[in-house]
Amino acid sequence: MKKITLFLLTTCNLLFYSQTNRISDIEKAAEQPPVVYSTPSKPYATLAAYNAAFNAQNLIEPLLYGQFPLITTNTITSQQFEAANTQYSSNAADDFTVPAGKMWQVSTVFVRGSSASPVYPTSYKITFYTNTAANLPGTIIRTENVILAAGSMSPTLPLASPLTLAAGKYWVSVQAVLDFVGGGQWYWETYTASTTLGSPYAWTNPGNGFGTPCNTVWNSGSVCIPSQLKDLQFSLDGTESNVAAAACKTFVSRIINTDATENTRLFRDANPSVCGTTKPYPSPAVAGAFHYKSYTIQNTMSSTNCVTVNLTNLDPTYQLHLVAYTGNFNPANIALNYMGDSGSSSVGSTVATMNLTMPANSTMVIVINETTANSTFSADYSLDIFSSNCGGILKTAESGGKSISIYPNPVKTVLFVNGMKANEAKIYDSSGKLVPVQTSENQINVEGLPKGNYLLQMNDKNGNKMTTKFIKK
Repeated sequence: MKKITLFLLTTCNLLFYSQTNRISDIEKAAEQPPVVYSTPSKPYATLAAYNAAFNAQNLIEPLLYGQFPLITTNTITSQQFEAANTQYSSNAADDFTVPAGKMWQVSTVFVRGSSASPVYPTSYKITFYTNTAANLPGTIIRTENVILAAGSMSPTLPLASPLTLAAGKYWVSVQAVLDFVGGGQWYWETYTASTTLGSPYAWTNPGNGFGTPCNTVWNSGSVCIPSQLKDLQFSLDGTESNVAAAACKTFVSRIINTDATENTRLFRDANPSVCGTTKPYPSPAVAGAFHYKSYTIQNTMSSTNCVTVNLTNLDPTYQLHLVAYTGNFNPANIALNYMGDSGSSSVGSTVATMNLTMPANSTMVIVINETTANSTFSADYSLDIFSSNCGGILKTAESGGKSISIYPNPVKTVLFVNGMKANEAKIYDSSGKLVPVQTSENQINVEGLPKGNYLLQMNDKNGNKMTTKFIKK
């Protein structure tokens, strides 16, 4: 079994060795002591539960990440020496990835190491790094020294406080802090897998005591020391949590008995809409007068935009359904302009969801309706709209029971207002300047406006107000 070593006999031998054979692989001079496992202290109802506790307690199956075989392998030096031998201080690191949509809180690092000396390190330096474009350690995120009560060559190293890491690729370095004189040398075990786990491990020897190409910057271990194995043996323990993507738009409200009603409601066929597929209108419609609220959004992109719409109803008893329409919504004819729906309803914090492809420069009306007429809701709902391109999604109208919309949008000449008789309309350009237009109760002439994005503010004779956006083409 081979390892990279710093072989110190006398000062003269050190100088001679550093000139003739700076890096060498040698057989282990000392046998590793037997591994002592920690057993769970309380009884468990099943063997599986006991095994899970045992594995977690001994980091055999780490809660977050691990890479190590159950056989002995080669090693690489990673140690901070005393001042007299600082040129031999070196550092090894390996990468790991926090999955998309997850967040890790790393609390413990375990490394498998070996030593040719019976004196094992009691101090280790742990450093976490960002990842560079070259897939090497980058900026330091955190570094700390861990002092152990007793020396260990395969230590479990608790962090002073959990390190929170968002999704992405990172590097971790573990370096024994040990004087060579009186302490010897510590080695980090490498991994025997034929394929690399992520990127190959990285190594650096800033003092160039070993005379490698890795004396100033990080580089792959196989570049620093030819024929070296690909990965290091370590594991990370801690906790993992899900991270929801930030919604492009979020609306929070509640259906009340003064909201407008639709003459029928959509049949829930348990088939949610998906992007790229046109869903047939589900029938038969369910008769009755059902209260609803509506929200209008716009895709301002010149290309299609797949959006996800999630409805979370916190009421434990009464249900809400989610439906989408192209352009505008007519509560007297819920089949008109039907675009898609969630297939099922939301109740008690369950999520109803639908995925829809919005055409370029199009408008979509989202309708949330009760599934039982005259329901009395005791909690709010949350409507979240997600897209890979949030910048292309605009909220153009929000109605607390009345479906108010404008069309066509984008518009060339006349903009029509549906659901409101405006006695005053003001239009502002993208700089905030008020621009003059001709208006009637439900028509606004915008033919003379230059192409661009505009803000429309309308009032009716009852004091109701609406603010929305439109595109002049």
